[in-house]
Amino acid sequence: MRNRLCIQTILFVLVIGTIQAQEFNAELEWIPLNNSKSMRYVSALEGSEHRLYVATAEGIFFSENDGNTWLSTAFDNVDKYVTTLTINENTVYAGTWQHGVFRSDDAGITWKPINDGLRFQGLDGEYFYGEVRRILIIGDTTVSVMYHGGTYTSTDRGETWKDISELWYAGNSIYSLTAFDGYLWGAMSIEWMARSPDNGQTWQPLANFQKGRVNDWAALHGRLYVAGQGGIGRWNETTHRWEYPTNGLPIGKPGYPNHPPFVSSLVVRGDHLFAGLHTHGVYVFDALSETWSVAGLQDLTVLSLVSHRGGIYVGTKENGIYHAEPHVLPAVSVQPRGKAVTTWARMKQDASQYD
Repeated sequence: MRNRLCIQTILFVLVIGTIQAQEFNAELEWIPLNNSKSMRYVSALEGSEHRLYVATAEGIFFSENDGNTWLSTAFDNVDKYVTTLTINENTVYAGTWQHGVFRSDDAGITWKPINDGLRFQGLDGEYFYGEVRRILIIGDTTVSVMYHGGTYTSTDRGETWKDISELWYAGNSIYSLTAFDGYLWGAMSIEWMARSPDNGQTWQPLANFQKGRVNDWAALHGRLYVAGQGGIGRWNETTHRWEYPTNGLPIGKPGYPNHPPFVSSLVVRGDHLFAGLHTHGVYVFDALSETWSVAGLQDLTVLSLVSHRGGIYVGTKENGIYHAEPHVLPAVSVQPRGKAVTTWARMKQDASQYD
């Protein structure tokens, strides 16, 4: 099944004192990549130089040919819902809901739990680990952020963990964490936001983020964008406030009557920002017009996005994985960037900006 879409963007070019409008088309052709594999609930996607990894309700798979064929790993996902994947060279980390953190030292073939030092939570007589929202690599330190379960660091690749919850932002439960522009950025379980210039030793409170819990982060043209459960935010370093570029998003449309869009994932490719939405597929943001446009898969819930080699990969709740190669034009006088893994953290963005 293929969904075709033409994205139209207006590009203004200054020519001898006059402004002319140049229109271009960027056709996205979404191609399913399940290839007979059962891939329900694609919760996480991540790419390395030679492999593409995917976490599904059936387990973790990888592909060495851009998703044309998939190979199984030994990670059994039947009762271990994977919430995040992070790659550091040939080491792959998987964060889960209730079962802690797992690590693969052979590029995803075999896995082992690495939960020494992580604390249990109790509910109705059952004990489990908190939901692992993010795993970061900061130099030689691994950071695991567990929602309502604490924040932990490890200097031995997760073999043992140190609970630093009380040291990082007064013990507040960090829901999501990333790195950008020399800071660690932390989102709490409500609207509180803070950033740290010294790897978590001190924190600077930020203006409240008004779009709910933070699900993902991305950097476009040197600015930080945030995917929230109530829409999109963007940090303004000049005003020290959050902006909310939501023009064109499906606010108040069927599926979201009187409610803002639930944005689950962000990814940058070239000079465009792509967002995955619950029940509304993929949207693309053009920074010149400050407008979002439909990018396809509109009847699906997108759970994950990644830019990997030849294009964009989308993980859905209902129908597995899709791939598209968007041929979009770059913004005026801005060079395209590729994906990078920084010394601070894994960032979903096109690279070389932070290499």
